[in-house]
Amino acid sequence: MTKTHAYIEHRPKSGDKFATTTHHVVIANGEVVHEANTQKEAADWAFSMDFAVHVARERHLQDRDQPAHWRKYP
Repeated sequence: MTKTHAYIEHRPKSGDKFATTTHHVVIANGEVVHEANTQKEAADWAFSMDFAVHVARERHLQDRDQPAHWRKYP
């Protein structure tokens, strides 16, 4: 069975590399399924829910169609 992929993204979304992050979300199947205060909390939650977890290499790069923008977690 293939695991569902989950992507950890910061919020609010912004193209500005210096924009402040207020929280992080877990996105699976194109929907937000969880919110957390930190990227680690969001990634750990997704990992515990048996998702294949991907974290952005750089915060402002969040194009899920570009595999190079993501790294596998943990």
